[in-house]
Amino acid sequence: MPPKRDDDERQRPSWREIDQRRDRSSHQGKAPPPVPKAQAEVVRQQALAQAEALFKGKRARPEYQTDLKKLEAAHGTKKFALLAKKFLEEYGLPEEWGALTRLLDYDDASAAVAVLQAMAGQLERRTRVEKQGFKGRLQVLALTSSHLEIRRAAEDILAEFE
Repeated sequence: MPPKRDDDERQRPSWREIDQRRDRSSHQGKAPPPVPKAQAEVVRQQALAQAEALFKGKRARPEYQTDLKKLEAAHGTKKFALLAKKFLEEYGLPEEWGALTRLLDYDDASAAVAVLQAMAGQLERRTRVEKQGFKGRLQVLALTSSHLEIRRAAEDILAEFE
């Protein structure tokens, strides 16, 4: 006769344990641990910055800021014309108001007219002091510029200004 099994010696799992084992089935992949909110926000901000840089093109690169600082440092020196020409060829007209103001001193009539038009397009977003400064600069250019195109562009913008 086979030895009698004692059911009491054997540990039987409870129904709760059986359910827990079933829930931890090996057929399902484990979910990745949740990312902390602060870290997720940093990753999101980095992704947005990279996407924005793609749309801005060359102006989003660090070289743009370096070249812009070189241009501003050379303002009023003999190197300014060469740096301004190089900057305009590389990046086109800048969007920064201060850089546009400095480029008005570049001795190229077509570039100066483009700068004046770009500045006129930004007037709505400028402060009262910036608007007054621009108006004064237009008045001086309209009277004293050696280039006829610059004088005409300044006069046209002044006529719209008032």
